[in-house]
Amino acid sequence: MATIPGEGQQPAPGTPEFLHAVRRAAGWRVSPREIEPVVEALRRTRAPVTPERVAEVVSALRGDRSARQRRHPELWRLLGAYLALQGKPAHPEAQRAFIGRCRRLLGDQVSDVVLLRVATEVGATGKPLEARLVARATRWLLEQGVAGVEAERLEELLPQAIEFASRALAPARRPPPARQRGDRLSSRRPRPPGQGPTPPRRRRW
Repeated sequence: MATIPGEGQQPAPGTPEFLHAVRRAAGWRVSPREIEPVVEALRRTRAPVTPERVAEVVSALRGDRSARQRRHPELWRLLGAYLALQGKPAHPEAQRAFIGRCRRLLGDQVSDVVLLRVATEVGATGKPLEARLVARATRWLLEQGVAGVEAERLEELLPQAIEFASRALAPARRPPPARQRGDRLSSRRPRPPGQGPTPPRRRRW
């Protein structure tokens, strides 16, 4: 049996033993295609890949998939896995709702697959999966002329798009408050001990 180095007798992902272990933990017949995106999401976020964790995330993705989600199903499942890892609803309806929020911020000028690619890359970076972040990164890509499934160019520009969107949405830092008069007075250097106040000068007549 293939095992994960440093993990004792835990079966390695992709082996029949791992599949059986996931099914035992989940309590239902999980398919390999349901496991693969979850394992990918765990690995890309540097999370432990255990049968129990995979079973937990796979179970969070269960639900009825629409005809729309039967196109590029691996990307929809990967999106669901990242949503689940961030503690958000991850079932198919929640996946559609998330992409729908992204689309409302952008309009109908972009396809599902581009939004899914951007969203799953955001999830892989560990940044919060928020519709406005995905929409801002996608808008930046559109401004660069990436409007379709241009795999090579999209992969090349995605890190830049996400970094740009993160900076654009980061709250502006407020300048430190101006020092009050009392602060200025209290910050004056104290007199050495033993020296009292300067005596007033004697008036000459």
